[in-house]
Amino acid sequence: MADVFWQGMDEFIAALEGKANASQGEVSKVIERGANNIKRQLRDEMGQSRHFKQVAQAISYDMRSGGAFGGGFVEAEIGPTKGSPGSLANIAYFGTSRGGGTVADPRGALEAEMPNVEKFLGDFAVDI
Repeated sequence: MADVFWQGMDEFIAALEGKANASQGEVSKVIERGANNIKRQLRDEMGQSRHFKQVAQAISYDMRSGGAFGGGFVEAEIGPTKGSPGSLANIAYFGTSRGGGTVADPRGALEAEMPNVEKFLGDFAVDI
């Protein structure tokens, strides 16, 4: 009886591992779509600034993923690239004693997109 249990458990674990491996690609698609939406909003907000609109072109995102020991991660880093004109983003967002701080906080774009990402990831989790 115990052998049948462990054989069934091995099959169950193998099925879960197969789903997990297949799911990383789907999760990556959801995260990348969210990153692209956030990037678009950040560019739109920066582009509306009279003084900092040139910084909009420096906003992009980088995707990373990896995993070990049966776990994995998918993440996106979104924001302006260092160097001209991206280095002005700090002043555009947060200002200095001489001005700036006139562009909406980038956290607003993240907070606006999170419900969509959570919904798509939740729907995907239910499917698997």
